[in-house]
Amino acid sequence: MKKLIIVILLSTSFSAFADEKMDLVLQMLQVTEAKKNHELVIDSYITNFSKNPAMDNDQFKNYFRQAMSWDALIDPMTKIYMESYTTEELQALVDFFGSPIGQSFIKKSPEVNQKSVAVMSENIQKAMSILQGQQ
Repeated sequence: MKKLIIVILLSTSFSAFADEKMDLVLQMLQVTEAKKNHELVIDSYITNFSKNPAMDNDQFKNYFRQAMSWDALIDPMTKIYMESYTTEELQALVDFFGSPIGQSFIKKSPEVNQKSVAVMSENIQKAMSILQGQQ
């Protein structure tokens, strides 16, 4: 009977710990405006991929949006954050991104991301051209 009580207590403690981590991950995603920034990044990728005639069609754009949608990625991304960060680290991230400097970082991130995506997309296009030329 004592073993059963210990197992129940440990399960309850672990569950509460996991719930706390999940809450912190969700807080972090909210305070960082992750969904909004994610959608801006997807739009940037589509804009840059559209420069390639093979990708400049509604079928590709719709597939890409669906495959890379927030709803498609939120569960695996949440799991990654929970596995990668401790409760203390998540709390520190929530605190930082809730601060004025953290909010400044968040506000500037869309522009930085858009410029980064443009550079990466250009390099992807170059690599694809080289690979297609080798076939």
